[in-house]
Amino acid sequence: MATQSTIGLGTRAALLTAAALLLAGADMLPGSLALAQDGAATGVIAGRVTADQGEVRALRVKAHDTVHRIAYTVYTRDGRFRIYNLPPSTYDVSVVEEAFEAPALTVEVSPGATTIVDIALTALGAGPEEGAAARGATAQRNYGGASGDDRVAEIVDFDTLYPPHPARDIMLRSCFGCHGPAGFHRRGPRNERGWRAAVDRMFDVDGRVANMAPGVPQVTHDLVSVEEKELIIQYLTSLFGPGSEPRDLELDPLVRDEDALSEAVYIEYELNRGPQRRLANGAPPRGSIHSVFASLVEPGVIWVSGNGSNSIIRLDSRDPDFQRRTTEYWIDNPENINVTPHGIVEHRGRVYWVELTGDHFGELDPATGEIVRYPMPTKGAGPHSVWVDSRGSFWYTYFASAGRIGRFDLAARDFTEWEPLAGFSGYGIVVDRQDRVWAVGLHTPAIFMYNQETAAWRSYPLANPARRPAIDADGKIWAAHYFGNAISKIDPVTSAVTEYTLPLKDGNPYDVWPDADDNLWVENGIYNSLVRFDQVTNEFTYFPFPELAAHTPKLDRDAEGTLWFTLRGPSGPGVAALKPHGNVPAAREAAQ
Repeated sequence: MATQSTIGLGTRAALLTAAALLLAGADMLPGSLALAQDGAATGVIAGRVTADQGEVRALRVKAHDTVHRIAYTVYTRDGRFRIYNLPPSTYDVSVVEEAFEAPALTVEVSPGATTIVDIALTALGAGPEEGAAARGATAQRNYGGASGDDRVAEIVDFDTLYPPHPARDIMLRSCFGCHGPAGFHRRGPRNERGWRAAVDRMFDVDGRVANMAPGVPQVTHDLVSVEEKELIIQYLTSLFGPGSEPRDLELDPLVRDEDALSEAVYIEYELNRGPQRRLANGAPPRGSIHSVFASLVEPGVIWVSGNGSNSIIRLDSRDPDFQRRTTEYWIDNPENINVTPHGIVEHRGRVYWVELTGDHFGELDPATGEIVRYPMPTKGAGPHSVWVDSRGSFWYTYFASAGRIGRFDLAARDFTEWEPLAGFSGYGIVVDRQDRVWAVGLHTPAIFMYNQETAAWRSYPLANPARRPAIDADGKIWAAHYFGNAISKIDPVTSAVTEYTLPLKDGNPYDVWPDADDNLWVENGIYNSLVRFDQVTNEFTYFPFPELAAHTPKLDRDAEGTLWFTLRGPSGPGVAALKPHGNVPAAREAAQ
């Protein structure tokens, strides 16, 4: 695999399949948990969960390895649970559910043995009903986002919360795609001056949205005219002005499918972070992390962009030693600011990223630790997402409304940028097997495709602006509607666009990514879940995160079929994995 390059998502899927076959030929167990390796005997924790009140249905049971600092979370079935393939160690065992208080139990796991742990829960009773914005704001805070209005709110439907109005039509077109269903009503109450300042910030070249450098606004008047902006200000003031009562969007109850969840396991890896350097503002960087990329060259290695930590992080998930498995590479820069590395990819053994606030394209040679940064042509636009084609060129988008999609030719050290649409704000990009480039934007209800052979752009209409495109094994393009509670599929052959609405209302799909069986996995923080979409049955299944009020911005998949992402745990930001069929005995895993 060392000679292979990362070449576009469609071809990357083929490389992942080849890598999985190589691993199987090397007597590795494709479904085995992180530390069940090298022939080491493992143990099992099993038991029963009961509650004094309420239903015990697919509740989350977490076993935290206190030595290796790795946690394993499974779901109960008929009130019972088993966590397979656990390395011998000391474990804290608990149930992670908002509705119950669980005792913290500590047990020892021995090789080849089953440790029995029965857990009796105390129901906490029903608290105030939470709506979409409250849940969304909590999830964003978990990831490092801004807080919202935490007052208890009246729960209403969308049309009651945002009555039909010309201003609402403008916001549906140009605002909700970024802010989502939790976007405005929990940011008040504000008077007209307050709402004017908040809306004007979106149009200010020095608005510093996401702490980006000044230069490009988040929204331009190409998309929202001065008159339309004034309508929005007056509309928000009338709804969420002084004296307005807090309201929020109604959500559906999440009923968990025990059969679907029974074999799944989440694995969370704590990161060993070194001492934090001081930045130019005198503060240490935040510890938050963002995107992940599962290495094709080093099985088990996950590359992470440290968007809050001004670093690139290497996690070796196959190394059981907590002190050793994390390597952090600080990004030196003359300004000594957090350059906010964001989108990240690996190509021919090196790691590349774009900097949301640093206006550079970065390159890391893991063999030497050397970092090279290339200045990008547009300043203050927030380089956001990056992917690589088969020719070794890197394609990227800007988060602000620069209107541009760019290419960096690594061999020539040369940038080229296009403007497919004035005010385009890119929020995701991928390259398919034909080297066609696909990108989506926060304010544009369409997906753009650039054909490198014909040098032509084409757009495919969507019901809502989307984010985070992906490509399945058949070459179909997928994108998530952060507002609209849906995912879209584009068929490049027929040009057909198909939309699939998630069954629980007012969700906020953030990312979508295919697994080894070509199911699509959708991040949905408002329902605190990853959601599996089965293309054969068109069914959605919700897999609640292993932490309460969690959120992750980006998914990836490795050669073993494991889904990887960042997730904040009790000890801080970490890296997590989901094995949808991983909680089974090792012998079964080897046969799958």
